Amino acid sequence: MSFLPLIDRYLVRAFFSTMWTVLIALVGIFTIADFVEKIDNFVDAGAGTNLVLVYYGYSLPYFIDMALPMSMLLATVFSLGTLNKHYEIAAMRASGISMFRIARPLLILGLFFTIFQFVFQNLVVMPFNHQQKEITRNVLKPKKSPKRLKEVVRQDLNGNIIVIKSYDVKSNVGRDISILAYQDSGITERWDYSRLEWDDSLQVWNKNEGLNRRFDAQGRLLFSQMSLNDELPVTLTPTDIQKEQIRPNEMNIFQLADFIEKKKLLGLNPHRWLVDYHFKLAFTLTGFIVIFLGISFALQGTRENLAVGVGKSVVALFIFYILLIGGQKIAYNSTMHPAIAVWFGDLVLFIAGTWLFVKTAQK
Repeated sequence: MSFLPLIDRYLVRAFFSTMWTVLIALVGIFTIADFVEKIDNFVDAGAGTNLVLVYYGYSLPYFIDMALPMSMLLATVFSLGTLNKHYEIAAMRASGISMFRIARPLLILGLFFTIFQFVFQNLVVMPFNHQQKEITRNVLKPKKSPKRLKEVVRQDLNGNIIVIKSYDVKSNVGRDISILAYQDSGITERWDYSRLEWDDSLQVWNKNEGLNRRFDAQGRLLFSQMSLNDELPVTLTPTDIQKEQIRPNEMNIFQLADFIEKKKLLGLNPHRWLVDYHFKLAFTLTGFIVIFLGISFALQGTRENLAVGVGKSVVALFIFYILLIGGQKIAYNSTMHPAIAVWFGDLVLFIAGTWLFVKTAQK
């Protein structure tokens, strides 16, 4: 950091020294609290030390991701608040250094952590979280296999997408089946059957009469025929259909975007997953928003007591979470566009942060 100006080095060093301390403490608290909550599950499952360590190894990125906003918030308040307490901020302002110049290194750190959290969540947190959930589902809280699956979506080895409205696991019978071949985000051919039944002795699907349609690049119908003798374009077996797929709430942003596009392509309603998509994006801005707010709260507090700034910042963070999660719940249960409901919290806190920053700079 020797290439940075003295003021920036001082602030960045103070920021990280506080952030690491708070981050480690919060992750430790989360881990202990989670272990105490799940200790009965570990005991009932006969889990050994190795399984417990693996489980919390997979949980660690999630705990870090949850602890980062609070860690950055407290690091901002304490690093700037300490400068303010020792009249160093007043000396800088008296020498002509603007409020923006003082806050610049922390704002840059906020942008850095926004990018970092986006990458960290999608490439580390979500894959690890999926593995942790698999341990929970299969070892700690194993559930009986469902008797009936609804709205099953699978991709065949030949690239076709199979949508089954209802699938009876015991009898291996599917009802209301659509098979779609697509290219360049457009459907080129579609097969529809009211019923498919697996013949275990012949290892084939028995079907009733189906409707086959073909489309051109603009989606116009080229061919339509009812037939019983056409070859079924499916290589999936009942095992493939029943196999646990990665769940949408455990997908990263890229997998979720692809999942939503497939839902739209199949004519299914992706509203719930659009909400989650925007929620994931909105959450990555938490780091920048808490630093932005923390700057003003740190400099508006009294020099003798940083607790005022810390208290305001913690309240603001909880308000942000309430708005973000509340917006997600509202979007789930309304026809409102997900972006409006979910991003409302970010917008409100950003406007509040801008107002407080300008107000503080004018003092």
